[in-house]
Amino acid sequence: MRAFSWMLVTLLIAGCSDQATNDQPNTSYGPGGCPLVTFGEGMDESAVNGIVADASGVYWTRDDSVWRADPGGASPKRLAQGFTLAYTLAMDDEALYVVDYAEKLVRMNKDGSGAVVLAQDAISAVAVDESSVYFTSTAGLFRTPKDTSKVESLASISNPDSIAVDDAYVYVRTIGNVDDPSGRTVRVPKAGGPIEEIAPPTTVAYHYFSHELEVDGTNVYWVEPSAGTLMKAPKVGGAPAVLAKDLADPVSLTLDGKHVYVTLRSKDGGSDDERGVIRVPKEGGDVADVARGPQISAYDVAVDATHVYWTARVVGAGVTMSCK
Repeated sequence: MRAFSWMLVTLLIAGCSDQATNDQPNTSYGPGGCPLVTFGEGMDESAVNGIVADASGVYWTRDDSVWRADPGGASPKRLAQGFTLAYTLAMDDEALYVVDYAEKLVRMNKDGSGAVVLAQDAISAVAVDESSVYFTSTAGLFRTPKDTSKVESLASISNPDSIAVDDAYVYVRTIGNVDDPSGRTVRVPKAGGPIEEIAPPTTVAYHYFSHELEVDGTNVYWVEPSAGTLMKAPKVGGAPAVLAKDLADPVSLTLDGKHVYVTLRSKDGGSDDERGVIRVPKEGGDVADVARGPQISAYDVAVDATHVYWTARVVGAGVTMSCK
């Protein structure tokens, strides 16, 4: 077990004066006729990274800051700044949990107040349940309570990356390295116990992001960028199934009750027409384009009850949304 002291973060909280510089949102239309609306452009000369959304709003990270907009993209503003590389994030009903990549894990209230450091390490991904915060670092999989910094090791896993949680387990997707270019999908009991393999190793030549894994009541879902596939497998273990193939660098994914939403970056040297955001039924079926084409730059993705939101990982870019 490792312990970290409870430390306050010095973050500059921005008020409502940090409004979008674009009076009118940038609007085009997706393949299904839904408008593609971009908000928060030109508000900061840094890249837009991770994103989450729920009924309270849309929250995203730029390299040095955390931002919020109302559902549907209205009134974007900066919540906090002072990060080195604010990357992935998670949330619950009250708070945001932000990974300052390879440095620390920060908890803050959804209005940007009350920021504290929960852990300091080479952290890459974060997930939360009712009582705890889980994260991966170069040393493995760890957990800390939400209200204090008391970090404990759950498992020693080589090259852990994306994580997701349910009531009983933490699910981890590992990435390859030079010596072993393979990735695994495993789970670790929250109560302690051996690492259980969900799916056998597959080749992972590279990856873009730490949001390549999700879980629902029955299955685990993940993307394999090198293979160009969207996969699922039963949580209890069993043969993996391919939900979609021949995808141009699937990067990140998220779920709602019926679908998996995936961002595509396009392959190196490939056509920019392959860029986009797609929707795939959880039970399998036709792949539908939410957005597609060379004008689309999609990195991380989130959904609420009515919209799909995605970030661009482009300096100065905003968040784009479409109807589901």
